[in-house]
Amino acid sequence: MLFLKDGSKSIDEITKLLDSPSASVLPQIKKLKDNRLVLQDGKYYSLSKIGVIVTEKMSPLVGILEVFEDNPDYWINQELSGIPPFLLPRLGELSPYKVIEPELHRIFEPPEEFLDSLMKSRDVMRFTSYFQPSFAEIHAELLMKKTNISIIVTENFFERVVNDYPEELENFLFPENSRLFVYKGSSSLASVTVTERFMAITLTDKKGRPDQRFLISSEKNAIEWGKELCTYYRDLSEEIQKEDAARFLSGSEK
Repeated sequence: MLFLKDGSKSIDEITKLLDSPSASVLPQIKKLKDNRLVLQDGKYYSLSKIGVIVTEKMSPLVGILEVFEDNPDYWINQELSGIPPFLLPRLGELSPYKVIEPELHRIFEPPEEFLDSLMKSRDVMRFTSYFQPSFAEIHAELLMKKTNISIIVTENFFERVVNDYPEELENFLFPENSRLFVYKGSSSLASVTVTERFMAITLTDKKGRPDQRFLISSEKNAIEWGKELCTYYRDLSEEIQKEDAARFLSGSEK
């Protein structure tokens, strides 16, 4: 049925796609015809109006199954509640993707592939719920490259920066090409980074511990999915304005 979504196909085309003889395929097609999902015109088959509707609902489910089947060991223990309901049925848009395992000597640092693509990006949007000291240096380097950056952090993350890293806070607040947002809700999502080049996400496990593995995709649909995820959290967040900087920084010195 998914094969017929783009138009009618001959029985030869169908059997070639399924790599099965017509003797095996025709009885299954008959079932679809009997249920008025498929129409026949000589040797050609097409979707009925009902078949079109069913197939439209079927495509996202097939896409999700393909995403999970590509790496079942990765997905089995992941906590997905940080992904909003309107994006969960569209997980299939992340495919094709790859999961990058961190090297032992870089277990607490982003993988090189991630950093290489990040440093070549012009626009970066990132949501994170946990503090990584290495990212302050990465942020500073991106600013030097005149990269446009929007960072969405959780309230706990923000308080950690204010209290322990006031100099880094200046880098978030003062540059014209940097915007900082604080999300006051709770989220099981560890981080998501999206640029015009790629999308990368790190999840947490069922116990709330960040997974050090990065799921990365450079596909157009995956990038759009990542933008919608970051925008979702940004729209629920408060932007910290430059005029607020002195108040936050003076508070950190007390």
